[in-house]
Amino acid sequence: MFRLTTAKPSGRNLDSEVARGDDGSLITVRIPDSATLNARAFERATTDAYNTIKSQLGDQHPVRFWNHIPAIHAVMDCERDRYMVFNAGRFRAFESWYGSSAAFSRHVATASGVGHAGRDLVVHCLATAQPGTAIENSRQIASYEYSRRYGPLPPCFARATTIHTRTYPRGLVLIGGTASIRGEDSIHLDSLSLQLDETFENLARLVTAARKSDHQPDDSAPLAQYRCLRIYYRHQHDVPAILDAVQSAFPSLQSLEVIHAELCRAELLVEIEGIAQL
Repeated sequence: MFRLTTAKPSGRNLDSEVARGDDGSLITVRIPDSATLNARAFERATTDAYNTIKSQLGDQHPVRFWNHIPAIHAVMDCERDRYMVFNAGRFRAFESWYGSSAAFSRHVATASGVGHAGRDLVVHCLATAQPGTAIENSRQIASYEYSRRYGPLPPCFARATTIHTRTYPRGLVLIGGTASIRGEDSIHLDSLSLQLDETFENLARLVTAARKSDHQPDDSAPLAQYRCLRIYYRHQHDVPAILDAVQSAFPSLQSLEVIHAELCRAELLVEIEGIAQL
């Protein structure tokens, strides 16, 4: 999709890389050894990472984020784990970007956030010349409207973002990390098969919502529009069942990636992100 060349500026407390191509840019910021930071420092580092991305955007617009968070469930203070601290840092950055949280519904891009075994915080941002369109799922509460159950400051991401580029003029739907969540609640906590069913339904609803937003006919099965999926799983022994279910439900896949990761909610067994055609 993007033909990229890279340049790598660096700072004392972070490393950043910008890869630019015909259809957009991929900006990567890494905060080295951030797993050693206390809550206040990690929150500030997250804000710094996002503000560094903003400084690299130029006249482009963020349409997709990937967040890789070390020790994502580590307890950081009396009421927050590391993911909640990350969310606070991202929230502060977006308040600065967009003026206030009231603007989040118009501006925030889709995203994924998972844990990893390394020590660095790594944030990737895909940016394009034209802004994308945020897509929400009517079965779910918008992330930035979550209650304090999920932290003093909420996550900030759209469920999906639609984009139009020279390569894909009809449009693509960039789907953020999607799981077995209804409203703001994780559901089917003890059943992989039911979590998959709920996740698939949410993935279908996002394509339907994107078509409606883009004024395109709803003329084919939503899951048949998916071309690329990335699956994050919690338990290795679940992988065969996950692959069987995905390969049965998504008939038009061109790319399928499977990654072990700690998910943003410890009770979830699987999370799926992807790209669908409009």
